[in-house]
Amino acid sequence: MLFFDIDNPSPEEIKIWMKKNDFTIDSGSSALGISKRQFARFLSGETNAKRVHSLAMQMVWLINENKKNIINQHTQKQKKDLKKISIPIK
Repeated sequence: MLFFDIDNPSPEEIKIWMKKNDFTIDSGSSALGISKRQFARFLSGETNAKRVHSLAMQMVWLINENKKNIINQHTQKQKKDLKKISIPIK
């Protein structure tokens, strides 16, 4: 997830970031450490997000992607470790 302009992410890019991370306005603002009102201003285009905000959004995205990969690897390992038991029925 990269922003076209790291110094000025567009509201559409921020909305895509929210969707990829399953964030609401509340959880997105909390992840960035800003108020819900300020985050809503970014989404509406009333205020431009700064570079520090876009870098934080990218860091959150990277952490969430890494977490998803770890969970997927763990799930695949568990599936491989399962053994089939067949019980003959007479």
